[in-house]
Amino acid sequence: MFKKSIIATTMLLASSTVFAADIDNTNLDISFQGAHFQGAGNQISMLRVPVTNKETGKTQFFDMSAQFAADKNGNLIFKKMSSVKSVAFASANQLVAGHYIDTRGRSWYVDGPSAGADGRLVWIIQMPYVSGSSYNAQVMSGSFSENELTKGLNGSDKLAKKASALNYGVIDGDDIASAAQSGKMISLVRYSSKGVPDSNWTLRMAPEPEKED
Repeated sequence: MFKKSIIATTMLLASSTVFAADIDNTNLDISFQGAHFQGAGNQISMLRVPVTNKETGKTQFFDMSAQFAADKNGNLIFKKMSSVKSVAFASANQLVAGHYIDTRGRSWYVDGPSAGADGRLVWIIQMPYVSGSSYNAQVMSGSFSENELTKGLNGSDKLAKKASALNYGVIDGDDIASAAQSGKMISLVRYSSKGVPDSNWTLRMAPEPEKED
């Protein structure tokens, strides 16, 4: 039922007027229009989704991620969905250093901030080498148009026309990336040469694994 409510509510976002939607068999309603959305490929991140108890009026916030797929009848559904309560809120432009895991259970590390040009903040986001792949990103706060990390990269001219107020930078030395923090989760996006998202990682803060003796 909850999955059906999410799909129905997501479809409502395309309409000109959007209201909170009831979650079946509960006293809760959910308001996706109040959340922050980022997506790439078949994956979407929904950060700070407000869920309100209609009896008490209390609102709690949840960070969710999911992948789109089709069932045997060809209907569009969500799969591999996960959610965690946003127990703390940080500005989207203020990344929190620490150890994170992605939806595949791989470790990522966020370091910073350090001081960049003109007082901007700079963070390093890394996934160490695992199973033939690794990622290394560097992002900077402030406006995209004056971001030294993204100058000259493929797609920067196209992205500059529509960039939002996120942290932007470079991933693996060649591609533009953005990163936004919400509670204990980071949404990391890589952009194509056309300035559109082509990869997305949802990172959730977690205790660092203990080293083996």
